[in-house]
Amino acid sequence: MPSMLAIRALWVLNLFISSSIAFPSLDPIVPRAAASQPYEAPGPGDARAPCPALNTLANHGCINHNGSDIARQSIIDAFQAQFGIEESAIDLALVNAFVVCEYVTGADCGTTLKNLTILAEPHAFEHDHSFSREDYMMSYLPDGAAFTDNQNFNASIFQSSLDVLGGSTHVNYKQMNQIRLQREALSLNNTVPGWFVESKPIQEFEAGFIFAVMGDFNLPKYNVTPKIRVEWWNYWFTNESFPYELGWHPPTVPRGSDFVLSASSEVLAARVKSTPAPLVSGAVGTADAPGTLNEAVATTTYQIPTFEPYAAAGVGGADKRDVSTSTEATATAVPVINPYMQTLAPSDIAAQQAYATSVMSVLSSMSA
Repeated sequence: MPSMLAIRALWVLNLFISSSIAFPSLDPIVPRAAASQPYEAPGPGDARAPCPALNTLANHGCINHNGSDIARQSIIDAFQAQFGIEESAIDLALVNAFVVCEYVTGADCGTTLKNLTILAEPHAFEHDHSFSREDYMMSYLPDGAAFTDNQNFNASIFQSSLDVLGGSTHVNYKQMNQIRLQREALSLNNTVPGWFVESKPIQEFEAGFIFAVMGDFNLPKYNVTPKIRVEWWNYWFTNESFPYELGWHPPTVPRGSDFVLSASSEVLAARVKSTPAPLVSGAVGTADAPGTLNEAVATTTYQIPTFEPYAAAGVGGADKRDVSTSTEATATAVPVINPYMQTLAPSDIAAQQAYATSVMSVLSSMSA
């Protein structure tokens, strides 16, 4: 296996080449016209993120379709116009996305995100036990593979999320919490020993976002206890496109951080029917504070995947996209940063990655 320094050097070269809480009442829903820009699948040279929302905006040309050199303000404008999400819900996440950009490129990115692929840098903005992506390190990797595809949509991973619903047409808070725990258990069961870092606060913010944009406005208690319409969620994640043809449209009044965080809190507090295994300590229940990794570690940077975008893979299917290191010592207390709610620094990324590296190394030596 090539050294981490060699792997990272190859990636950098490729990068620059290819580059029940009641919610506020809403005004009466007025269906919007379909997105002004039609869907266009990403090509082999286009960059995409481990984020269905950003990829959807790029696929429709609401931000640069090639996924590169994206102005910060264009992302803010696109989220509000296309998803009905106001700046307050994504502002800190955007700040931290640019921190990841600086970490990966080694330079201040200003107000222009170099490309979407940067966000696949592991244990930074990207996180383990995603609803629809593989973790960066999985135990089932082919021999000699350095990492898996944590960047692109994975139909099997997402199906494992939907399987929890047992055919339900909608997702409530309790079911979403059950999905979260199921994904965490499956991820932990298939991880490379030592790599897994629980990212409950991050995933729950994402769950709140899904309730905000895919909540079924046809239901009578939509403004009080929203439920996600499964066919809309499935269409959105699978195609990374707006499900207008299924009757969806964004909320007439944009959702802000208050809505997203309220829904997130409700999900965490919801009692589940059963607890899957294995789970790390503290996985069940409310925990607003970030976790702490109490280990002395050394920093190692990782290459991030540059797999072709999902649509560019050339595998047949029915959906729109054609197919479903330098080292330095760190402090002993390593905080797990939630990039949606806490300020991230390059040193935080280095520390979080270093923690996983050190634990993997220890466990590997013990099993040798």
